[in-house]
Amino acid sequence: MHGSSDLARLWIRVFAAPVLLAAATILGLLAALLWGTAGQYVAWVTVGAPVAVVGWVWLRRFSQ
Repeated sequence: MHGSSDLARLWIRVFAAPVLLAAATILGLLAALLWGTAGQYVAWVTVGAPVAVVGWVWLRRFSQ
């Protein structure tokens, strides 16, 4: 019983950030299609978030 709790915690730790980035990207794409001008700004932020995260990780990795 104790192992399944650890496995769930590991799953969340591994996949939480990618799932949140995917959800934000989908929200941004839908916002661009459905919300007009305001949706364009939401889309720029949410679709650009994965690019910003990759850049941040890349800079952090090479600065160490």
